[in-house]
Amino acid sequence: MQLSLVLFLSSYYLSSSAGRWFLCLAQIDDLIHYDSSKGEETLIYILTLGVVETYRNRGIAMSLISEVIKYASGLSVCRGVYLHVIAHNNAAICLYKRLMFRCVRRLHGFYLINRHHFDAFLFVYFINGSRTPCSPLEVAMFVVNYMKSGIKSVASKLANKDEKGLKWLFCKDTDCV
Repeated sequence: MQLSLVLFLSSYYLSSSAGRWFLCLAQIDDLIHYDSSKGEETLIYILTLGVVETYRNRGIAMSLISEVIKYASGLSVCRGVYLHVIAHNNAAICLYKRLMFRCVRRLHGFYLINRHHFDAFLFVYFINGSRTPCSPLEVAMFVVNYMKSGIKSVASKLANKDEKGLKWLFCKDTDCV
């Protein structure tokens, strides 16, 4: 029987007391703020994930990432799991979205492969009370929906007022005839 490597994953456990925390957080410091008054805080960074091509689409990567999330969620001081993915890896991007990771940033020229720069997406899975700030699109959608409901409310009140006014005028005219 020949054994072969099917899957690999490497990750870092980043502690706020370690210098690496600040280096890694430089890309997401506006998303997960370190609060020194809370004491020790951690992040899990998935550095590398790979599944041999013949074993892909069998749920192996999803199961392993789910275990990482489960482990991180069990750490009360852990704020999230994050990773980078090259922008043209659509299969991985779909996987992370299915696992409820949030794509929070595009990093231009992040990867240097064979002397060529490639963009990366930064994905974060927020846990233990952490959450992403609203994106500009989410804020705009909230404002538009709020304004639409306000306009509908005003229009409804005006329509009711007009109907009442018309009824009153109609009754008044009828009474006069």
